[in-house]
Order: sequence, then C-alpha cells, then structure tokens
Amino acid sequence: AVLAGGSAGAICWFDGGHSDSMDPDSFLPAMMGEYGNDNDNDNNNKDDAVEENKGAPTINEEVKDWRYIRVPGLGFLPGLLCPHHDQVQSNGVLRAHDFDNMLLTRHPGEVGIGLDHWCALVVDGNDSYRVVSLEGKTGSVLYNDDDPNPIFSAEAKGAPGIWIKRVVNGKVTSTLLPPTGNLSDYLSPAT
Repeated sequence: AVLAGGSAGAICWFDGGHSDSMDPDSFLPAMMGEYGNDNDNDNNNKDDAVEENKGAPTINEEVKDWRYIRVPGLGFLPGLLCPHHDQVQSNGVLRAHDFDNMLLTRHPGEVGIGLDHWCALVVDGNDSYRVVSLEGKTGSVLYNDDDPNPIFSAEAKGAPGIWIKRVVNGKVTSTLLPPTGNLSDYLSPAT
C-alpha cells in the first residue's frame, strides 16, 4: 500500500499537525467552492482558481488576522508535523517560529517534525525512511563554510530539509533529519 500526501495530506498520517486551516485565503475559498468556476465543466482551469498558498503578504497587501492550529491526525506515525515549515502565509508569520512556540507552550511532550515546502519524507516498510527534495528549490537548511552543522535559515536561503524538534529544559531544540535512517531513532510517542 502507498500512503501519500502533501500539506494536510501529510499531516493526517501523524498524531497531529500544525495547520493553516484558519487561513481565509485557503480554507474559506475551498469550503465555499471558490477554487474553480463551478458553472464551467472544466474545473481544472487554473486562471479561474484561487491560489491555495499565496505566501507572505506583499508590501501592498494587508496581513490577515488568523492563527495556526493543532489538528489531530490518524496516528500511524508518532509526532506533530508542520508542513511548509519554511514558509510565511497570509498572516505574515513564519510557520517555523509559530511551530516552535506551539511545541514550547502547548505541546512540549510531542516530537515536532518541520517539513520544508519542497521536501518529502518517504517511509519504506516499517521503520526505514529517506528524505527527498526537489533540486534547485530553496528551503531552511543552510551550511556555513566554517561549521559542518546545518543552521536554520528563516529566509529560506538554503536547501529543503526536515527538522526534528523537541522541547528540552524549556527550549526547542532542532536537529536536521539525516537523508536516510530509521524513524524510531528520531520519532517517539508523546509523553
């Protein structure tokens, strides 16, 4: 069997996720049938569709007043997943920063998985995984010439990657998930 999905479709396999379901630019149009022209037989007409993730507001756009929320998943994989970890949406808030705050203040016992926009986690079999990303796309993983350890780029000036986050002694720690390995080495049920 193949279980797949991006964004909310990725969240659903985990215990829960960091969701943009309150974003009026994506949630409300979808629920109101505004993604395509309902009177047109060609619902794939991209010119008529509302863009699902408009990204950060531009200088001339107003920042929307909404908050990210935690949503439950199916629990096939342990952890709290944050898709688009390196992105800013219409509320003007970087998801990575809000996700860290969510873990720290409301879900300190859960392992966080920060999945950059152009990255995917492929789980093969029961425990092994691999990280895949699109070549030439940007993400949050940045390497400094003087240090072999990756650093987080809030401006998405690095490569796409996946960060494992835990609350330790009242602070969020972030570790880059290696390209391959066993999930049980990084993910665990909530405490």
